[in-house]
Amino acid sequence: MKTNILNNNQNYINRWVVSYADFVTMLLALFMVMYALSQLDISHMKTFSSSIDRAFDGNSKLPNNSTTNLDEKSRLLKLFKTTETSVYIDNNNSLTLDTSSKELKKQLSSFENRISIESANFENIRKTIKNEFNNTQNINVIREPRGLLIRLNDTVLFDRGSDIIKDNALNILDKIAVVLKNETNSIRIEGHTDNLPIKTDKFPSNWELSTARATNIIKYLVEKQKMNPTRLSAAGYGEYMPISGNGTEIERATNRRVDIVVLSSSSKIFEPVNIKNTQNN
Repeated sequence: MKTNILNNNQNYINRWVVSYADFVTMLLALFMVMYALSQLDISHMKTFSSSIDRAFDGNSKLPNNSTTNLDEKSRLLKLFKTTETSVYIDNNNSLTLDTSSKELKKQLSSFENRISIESANFENIRKTIKNEFNNTQNINVIREPRGLLIRLNDTVLFDRGSDIIKDNALNILDKIAVVLKNETNSIRIEGHTDNLPIKTDKFPSNWELSTARATNIIKYLVEKQKMNPTRLSAAGYGEYMPISGNGTEIERATNRRVDIVVLSSSSKIFEPVNIKNTQNN
């Protein structure tokens, strides 16, 4: 409905601008010609008028030295004669456009306020995580355009080539869950590996390994911490989203990680919609 109104208003504005532009252009041309004529002596007036007439009238073939009985004033009136234009204001369309503009400004203001509140909330989460884990090198909190990223080295959570969460890693996930449990933002668990190939019966490639790790973390958060599953999603990137090179063991260890991403409100528009929740609301 709003799209149709905006399209209609846009068409109306375009028609108004075209008519007004024609009027101003012809008025400007008239003044320019009048000024030019005021600078000419009478002997050159007919020559000037004839040149103007030939420029605007393709059917005019008068030579430069020909004479005509047509009055110069009539020639100018004929030259600048144009169709009558009218400018009108549609009060209904104007009111609708004004209402749509106010609604758009209201939505933008609401979005800006939400982003501001969200930024402050992300900063609180970051400080809480940092304080909880005493700035350990194995856990980093990074602010990104898509949201807040809690990065865990894979050695903290898993053994090499395994998707089973270590017993001593459960305490880490519990602490993170306490901080994130009441957050309304969507959360994505992303698994990453290095580029060393893996080929087992359970994991034919690093795709399966990284996805299984992310999925197992979600299962734990839902089953043990009772986090809302509609807010959680899993992604496995294998070795294809490295943050370092893969030339040394230190670099490969950096790439082996799990990212817990608290997605910002602006990222939500690119996420699939839960139809059931939408209908309930």
